[in-house]
Amino acid sequence: MKLKRQLKVCHWQKKIEVLAMLEKELFAARFKSLLKEFRESARKYPITIEEITGEVESVRGSRLSYYRR
Repeated sequence: MKLKRQLKVCHWQKKIEVLAMLEKELFAARFKSLLKEFRESARKYPITIEEITGEVESVRGSRLSYYRR
């Protein structure tokens, strides 16, 4: 690839600049993909607010009992 060859001869600071630019551009795409997976999972495995609340309270209770020892 032409870009790879150009990057090989670049100064390390320029490489970091290119990396930061790519990370910024790819973040939106990765986030969109992750959000899509969450939505698909929510459709496949629906959960109610009551189930979520019960699970949260269960974890809180187990943490409290752990720290009270």
